[in-house]
Amino acid sequence: MKILITGFTYFLIYTTPLQLLVCFWVYSFLFFDGYSLLSFSTSEFMDLTFLKTLKVWMYSWFWNSFLDFIWALPAAIMVTLKLLVNTWLAWWLLPIAKNMK
Repeated sequence: MKILITGFTYFLIYTTPLQLLVCFWVYSFLFFDGYSLLSFSTSEFMDLTFLKTLKVWMYSWFWNSFLDFIWALPAAIMVTLKLLVNTWLAWWLLPIAKNMK
């Protein structure tokens, strides 16, 4: 169990720079394309990028109403919350994992 938690923790820590890049990518649309913080949804972000094919594929596999709800949320707020929660979780779990026997 210690190896699993430690590996998960280091995965979260090492993916933080990637999450920062995605965060800056989303915020670049807000600053340069005239969107507001609450009006730029995750669905619009995916439609404007190469992630549109991923969106189409996900609609073929998952519950469409659930995806409509999730992707209607503001993209900038969601990526910022994901970055903060993942980073906090990693730094909180790391000492716990190291102290396990």
